[in-house]
Amino acid sequence: MDEKKARLEAAFFLADKPVDREEIADILDLGSMGYVETLVNDVREDLEEEHRGLELVETPEGYELKVKKGHIQHVSHLAPHQDLNQGELRTLALIAYNAPVEQTDIVEIRGNRAYQHVKELVKRGFLSKEKDGRTAILDVTDQFLEYFDFDSVEQFKQEYENEEQGRDADQQGVEMF
Repeated sequence: MDEKKARLEAAFFLADKPVDREEIADILDLGSMGYVETLVNDVREDLEEEHRGLELVETPEGYELKVKKGHIQHVSHLAPHQDLNQGELRTLALIAYNAPVEQTDIVEIRGNRAYQHVKELVKRGFLSKEKDGRTAILDVTDQFLEYFDFDSVEQFKQEYENEEQGRDADQQGVEMF
């Protein structure tokens, strides 16, 4: 069991997105979802010990490792923006580029998973959310600007547009060959 638990912990560490139960079963060559649950719970319990810096979080998409909140401020500079998953980052970028924007517009583009992303981003202080009838108006906060090292939303938009133009130029170069 220790070898499988170690492999599971390594999988959580390397994964760039949440790992679901079926992926865990495949990684560990297991057929029993009960055993998968046991191993996940063992890893979670190990990480809950006070001296550990990571925690195992269950999301609608699966499980992922995150830095415990008490340590983020001390280590976030080592891997900027890695404490947000790719889905949250994409949702945040879409909101920042279009801010202020209605939540219904974001959900229409990103799907229902955007509700959870928005909830997490508001909780983290990156977004403000103001009720507006049957929807909410989303906007970025000063915390967003500080965290991503932008002076303004306009600077974010300009850098995003420059990056997109660079990608388009790279793609045109690839198409020539």
